[in-house]
Amino acid sequence: MPARHSRVVGGSGAGRLLNCPASMQEILRLPHAIETTSEYAEKGTHLHDVSAMLMTARMRNPKTDLKKLAASYIGREIYDRVFTQDSLDSCIEPALDHLTELERIYGGKFKVVGVETEVRFPGIPGAFGTGDVFLQSPKYLLMPDWKYGAGVPVFAFYVEDAADGTRMELVNPQLLYYITAAYATPATRAFFEGREIVGAIIQPLTDDPLTHTKITVQELYDFAEDLENAIIEAFEPKPHREKGEWCRFAPCKLTCPFWVGALLDLSMIQPVQRPKQVVTKIATPYGDYLARAKTLIDVMTIFKSEIDNQMHVYLEDGGYIPGWKLKLKRVNRQWVDIGVVAKALKKLGFKREEIVQEKLVTFSSADATAKRLGVVIPDQLRVAPTTTETTVVSEGDPAPAIDRAKAMADVRAALKKLQESGS
Repeated sequence: MPARHSRVVGGSGAGRLLNCPASMQEILRLPHAIETTSEYAEKGTHLHDVSAMLMTARMRNPKTDLKKLAASYIGREIYDRVFTQDSLDSCIEPALDHLTELERIYGGKFKVVGVETEVRFPGIPGAFGTGDVFLQSPKYLLMPDWKYGAGVPVFAFYVEDAADGTRMELVNPQLLYYITAAYATPATRAFFEGREIVGAIIQPLTDDPLTHTKITVQELYDFAEDLENAIIEAFEPKPHREKGEWCRFAPCKLTCPFWVGALLDLSMIQPVQRPKQVVTKIATPYGDYLARAKTLIDVMTIFKSEIDNQMHVYLEDGGYIPGWKLKLKRVNRQWVDIGVVAKALKKLGFKREEIVQEKLVTFSSADATAKRLGVVIPDQLRVAPTTTETTVVSEGDPAPAIDRAKAMADVRAALKKLQESGS
C-alpha cells in the first residue's frame, strides 16, 4: 500500500514551506494538485513497497536472508507493476548493502522496530507522514529514508556558507520532518528513549548513495518551531515568497508570479544579432542576450512540465479546458508468451536465431552477478566511446570547460606538422 501524505504539510514540502510560506496557500488553491504524480514517482512507490516487505520480514525474523527473499519477488506484481531482475540488481540489493554499511558504521546490533509507520507532526493539526523504517540498537535510533530516483540526488545534510564566513551543516528538511514527527508520536517515541538519533538517505542510483548524520533533540524542537512559524506566516496577508531549488516539484509554479513572470520576460526580451566579427572572451551584448534567453527558456521548460501535469489531472477529474481533451495513450504491441510465439513462428519456417536473439545484460545486472561470484569485471570490457561532441552547462558544473577555439587550433597545428613530416 502506498504511504498517505498530508495535504497540510508533509516531508517533501517542508523545505519549500520554510523557504516560501506563500507556497502553502498557492497549493491549497489548486484542486487535487498535491495528488499529481509521475512515472518516476510510481516506480519509487513500487520499490518502497518492496523495501517495506523486506523490512517487515526482517522485523518478524531477524535471520531472514533478505536478498534471497527479494529474488523470490521477481515476476510478482507489487503495487502497480511487476518486480524485475533489473530492479533487484540496480536498486534493492544495493539499498540493502548500503543499509548494512550504515548499521556497521554505527556499531551494528540493530533490529527493525517499525516499518511504514504513520507519524504525526507536533503543533500543526493535520500534519503527518510515514517513516520508511526504524532500526534500534542499544545506542542509536536509526531512520533511513529510501530514495529510488536517479535524476535529483538527495542528501541527509547540506553544507552552506554562513553570513560570518563559517560553514554550516544543515539537515535535510524532509528527513527532519519525519524524525521530528516520529519523536512526537506516542507510538514511536519509545524507539528514541536513551538513544542518539541518526537520519540517513539511501539512494542507490546516484553517485553518493549513502549519506547520514546525527541529529540532536534540540534540532527537532527548533525545526518544529520553525515549521509552525512558517505555517502561521503562510496565512498572513502577504507571506514571504521566494524562488529557489525547493520549487522543483512544487505544483504552485503555474500561479506563482516569480514563475509566471518569465512569460512576460520572454515576450519582452529583445533579440540581439550575432556580431560579424570574431567571437571574443569578453562579455558582449550578444553573449548577454544568450545567457538571459537560456535562463528564461530553462524556466519555461519546467513551467511547461507543470502546466501539462496540472492539465492532465484537471481533465481526468472531469474538468473542461477549451481546445484540449484526453485521449488514450498509444501502447506498442508486444509478444504474447515466449513459448507460444516461438512454437508458432517455428511452424511458419523461422529458424531459432530468427526467433530469439541474444542480448548482453545491463551493467547493474553484471555487477550484481560479479559480486555474488566474488570476481571483478575487467575495465577494458566497458569503455566510453571517444567523442568530440559538446554540451552546454552552467559555469557551476564541475566538469572542465572545453575551449573549442584552442582545440581546433591544436588540430590544425597537428595536421600542419604531419604534412611537413611527409614532404
